[in-house]
Amino acid sequence: MDELIDRARRGEATADEVARLDAWRRESSANERAYRDTVRVLDAGRALGAVGSALVQPTGAEIVARVAAQRRFEGRRGAVRWAPWIIAVAATIVAAVALRTRAVPGTTADSAWGSAEIVTGATELATVQLGEGSVVRLAPSSRLRVLAGRERAVSLEGRAFFAVQRVPGRPLSVHTRAGEARVLGTRFELASDAESMEVRVVEGRVALSTNTERIEVAAGQQSAVRNGAVARPTPVAPSTPVAAWVGTFLAFQATPLADVGREIERVYKTPVTIADFALARETITATFTDRPVQEVVNVVCSVLNARCELRDGRVRIDR
Repeated sequence: MDELIDRARRGEATADEVARLDAWRRESSANERAYRDTVRVLDAGRALGAVGSALVQPTGAEIVARVAAQRRFEGRRGAVRWAPWIIAVAATIVAAVALRTRAVPGTTADSAWGSAEIVTGATELATVQLGEGSVVRLAPSSRLRVLAGRERAVSLEGRAFFAVQRVPGRPLSVHTRAGEARVLGTRFELASDAESMEVRVVEGRVALSTNTERIEVAAGQQSAVRNGAVARPTPVAPSTPVAAWVGTFLAFQATPLADVGREIERVYKTPVTIADFALARETITATFTDRPVQEVVNVVCSVLNARCELRDGRVRIDR
C-alpha cells in the first residue's frame, strides 16, 4: 500500500488504483491514520531530495521502509542515528544540503566522512545535514568544511548553530583558526574569525581547547578563545539569546519535550503547556526549517503519540 500511496501522490496511479486507495482509506480510521503518516514520511523524504541532484532519490517504499527500520532501531538502542534520507521520524527539512558519506581509503563505510564545503553569501542561510544525523545551521558570510577521514570533523569560518548527534566514542570536532570545540552530543552556537572563537551552549557540554588549555562549557554557559587563551565560562545573559539569527529554525537532538516546548515558544511566540510531567521528560530528535507552528506541533505529537491542541494562539500537549 505504501508504494500505491506514493504513486497516487505523484499523480502516477491509474483511476482504478486511486479508487481502491480511497476505498481502503474509508474502511477504518486506522487506515486513514496510516495513510496520513505515510504521506508525511514521503513528503519529508521528497523535500530533501529536491535539493541536491547528486543524490539518488529513493522510491516511496524505500523511504517508508527506512523510517520503519529506524523506529525499530530506536526501540532497541534508545538512540537515533539518521541516514541521509531519514529526517527525525518525518520532520521536514526544506532548503537543506544533504551530505552523503563517501568512502575514504583506509576507512569503513560506518566511520568515514566525505569531504565537502558549503559557503553562504552575505544574505544567505544554509541548513546542512551531515550523514550521521548532526545538523548545522550556517549563518550568512560563513564557510563550513566537512573533513574526510575516520573522525567526525568540520572546520568553520564565521558563525553556525550545531545540533550534534551523539555517537559514543566518536566526538564531533569543530576546528577554527583560534582553537577547537569537541562534543559528543549537544546543541550550541559557535562563531569564529582569524583571532577568536566564541561558543554558547544550549544543551549538553562543549570542550574548548587550544595548544595549551582546555575547558568545558555547560548548558546555559558561554566562553571564548582569544589570543590563545580560553576564557572562564559565564552564564549566557537573557538579553543575548542563543542563535537569534537562525530564523524559523528548530533543531533537537534527544531533547526533552519541556525544552522543545520552550523553543517553540521562543521561535513562534506561541505559549506551550505540557499537561503531563512524565511526557515533558520524553525526548525528541527533529529538525524544522521554515515550517508553520501547526506542522511542528503535529510532528512532535505524532512522534510521541501525544495529543496536541492549538487554540487561540496557545498549544496544549497531553497524553
